[in-house]
Amino acid sequence: MIKLITFDLDNTLWNADPVLINAEKVLYQWLQENCPEMASRYNIKAMGDYKAAIAADNPELLHRVSALRLEALRRAMLDSGYDEAIAYQQAKQAFDVFHAARQQVTLFEHAERLLQGLSQRYQMAALTNGNADVSIIGLDRYFNFALSADEIGRQKPHPDMFYAALERAKVRADEVIHIGDHPEQDIMGAYRAGLHTIWVNFDALPWREGIACEASTEESISEAPTTPSAVANCLSEIPKLICEIENSTVK
Repeated sequence: MIKLITFDLDNTLWNADPVLINAEKVLYQWLQENCPEMASRYNIKAMGDYKAAIAADNPELLHRVSALRLEALRRAMLDSGYDEAIAYQQAKQAFDVFHAARQQVTLFEHAERLLQGLSQRYQMAALTNGNADVSIIGLDRYFNFALSADEIGRQKPHPDMFYAALERAKVRADEVIHIGDHPEQDIMGAYRAGLHTIWVNFDALPWREGIACEASTEESISEAPTTPSAVANCLSEIPKLICEIENSTVK
């Protein structure tokens, strides 16, 4: 019997790309108005390159997107001539501006109705590598808890986030279905942790082609499951797929 449903957030329940692009623009506008020295030194692309360089030099930040962005902003403030105290203060304000804009999402069709229906039958958890916050977005009423890579210290597909969800919900791996769009981070990661999986595949890609598009290495591809437990081309298909997985597990 399935007892817990875990959901990825970005690109599973909403399109993350326009959200993040807009958040970067909102952040840069704030910097132009409040930190013109930094804004004149770093445009949006330059800030992205700067952040990537810091991640490369600080692997402990690779799995913590909020901490990485805050550190990049702080260092950029210092490089732009701000002293230490003001640099941190301004960086924190800038991050808060970005973080608020990052929560302005538009849910995919069927997403909220899906969450509402499932939350009446199962424990629900949000598992994200990013810093989307279901409490700010207004979806926390559907989730029993949410876990992020910032909190866990490891991004999916590393199993730590999945294991933390099992411990939090007091369930076994075979009592959980993870639902997500990313073949490696979501489906392969959950599979390795022993969970059932539903691949949200809006583009109707063949499974092997989807892996080839998203997996980071050939070794990752070779470790992938033959197929996910189920594939959803539309969020409205998920309740039926969950029932099919449940029926297949009944002995």
